[in-house]
Amino acid sequence: YMNQMADDRQTHPQDDIITALVHAEEDGDKLNRMELLSMLFLLLVAGHETTVNLIGNGTLALLQHPDQLEKLRQDPTLIRSAVEEMLRFNGPVDMTTNRWSFEDVEIGGVTIPQGELVWASLLAANRDPAQFPDPDCFDITREPNKHIAFGNGIHYCVGAPLARLEGTIAIQALAQRLPQLALDVPADSLEWGTGIMIIHGMKAMPVRY
Repeated sequence: YMNQMADDRQTHPQDDIITALVHAEEDGDKLNRMELLSMLFLLLVAGHETTVNLIGNGTLALLQHPDQLEKLRQDPTLIRSAVEEMLRFNGPVDMTTNRWSFEDVEIGGVTIPQGELVWASLLAANRDPAQFPDPDCFDITREPNKHIAFGNGIHYCVGAPLARLEGTIAIQALAQRLPQLALDVPADSLEWGTGIMIIHGMKAMPVRY
């Protein structure tokens, strides 16, 4: 699909980011096809899938905690704090990029030997009781809330401000415009995606309103 789209933008340019990438050139150097497809895939996953799951997972958290949903409806100024708690409580990204252990290290009674490949879970880190009091409690007024849903340091997500903005607008609209919004199936019957282990989101969330 992406290959065909790149071919189409090559011959029929449009005013969009795909056309810009296809025709991007600096000092005579252009992206080769593999670089181009890799960039398009990254945009699809990082720019769409994660935000969709932020909104979906966040909505689920509110529906499972009606007291928090009502609190948000009564005080819309809590929306920014609510989105931060959604990111912490059930964020859209699970695993980080992989790392290798430089030396033997023990975590939680388990030894990770030197040279071992490690996938760190952002979801687990955001439920760390040493950092978050009562970490399994969904509290839209939580403060401070120093979650790492967007990573940290030099690999901090460059799209974080846009994701926060999209989540804020979508969640606030759902909370205010759909007062009867509710799950239409038991929460434990919801099916979670298993395709890309980095991404954390549902395949579908049937609701009624």
